[in-house]
Amino acid sequence: MITKITSSSLNKFLACQRAYFYRYELGLMPVETAEALSFGKAFHAAMEARNKGMTCEEALADGIIHVAGNEQSAATLSGLVYGYFARYKDDQPLAIKSEINFTHKIGKYGFRAAGVIDGLAELNGGYALLEYKTTSQAIDTDSDYWVRLRSNIQLNQYVDALETLGYPVREIVYDVTRKPAIRPKQNETLEDYSARLFEDCAARPDFYFAQRRVSVLSDDLERFRTSRREICYQIAANRKRQKRAATKASPWLCCNQQITCNSCEFKVFCLHGMEATESEIPTGFYVGERNPELKQKI
Repeated sequence: MITKITSSSLNKFLACQRAYFYRYELGLMPVETAEALSFGKAFHAAMEARNKGMTCEEALADGIIHVAGNEQSAATLSGLVYGYFARYKDDQPLAIKSEINFTHKIGKYGFRAAGVIDGLAELNGGYALLEYKTTSQAIDTDSDYWVRLRSNIQLNQYVDALETLGYPVREIVYDVTRKPAIRPKQNETLEDYSARLFEDCAARPDFYFAQRRVSVLSDDLERFRTSRREICYQIAANRKRQKRAATKASPWLCCNQQITCNSCEFKVFCLHGMEATESEIPTGFYVGERNPELKQKI
């Protein structure tokens, strides 16, 4: 059995093993896609288009496809994309390669690292990982957002993959866009709201947009590789325990932590002590792709 381990599945396992089981072992997905994920896909699509040399209008068109049917999200995307292009109008796109797919072996038991990398750049005579992020958090210089990125599982997975592909990465270029707190006013059209957001981006570019370069530390990368390998072995052990457990979900421990459970897509049934199985799928869910992010970047 070949299991593809993505940064999303690693994060899910560390947050809650039971949630990992439902999402990546059972393949359970909510019928309604989360708005935040759709917006992330849309913004990434627009940035990929920019890296290919497309105009702002062309990039926006590529992004809006992912929020089709949500007019407010489309208006927000429009204001931010126009704001981004204005903020970096004098800068050339850094990426020499975009949307890089990878898969390679991890340890034993058929596990393979997999994912899609935003971009690879050439800087200062070496290679750099280019990573686009959208966040609701503050991105000013003093924000602890930047401190947490150092141990970010996704970025370490990507650096490891690029090294395996023959691109030893010396630094990471974080390109972060803050999602707006402003919303459409009463009786304001979405077109006017989008224009107001663009004006706010122009007036406060440092509030919405930030780029930072951080050196890759070999110790951080080795710690990540060790942790990832141990997670794979734990997954293999849990699968083995399923054969003699009361239910397949039993070996996968539920975290029962409020901050984690509140944002979990499975809380609607898991918090009530209910379990999902292949034959008993909770209302509002279906069994789908176990790693949809490998087909479409989040």
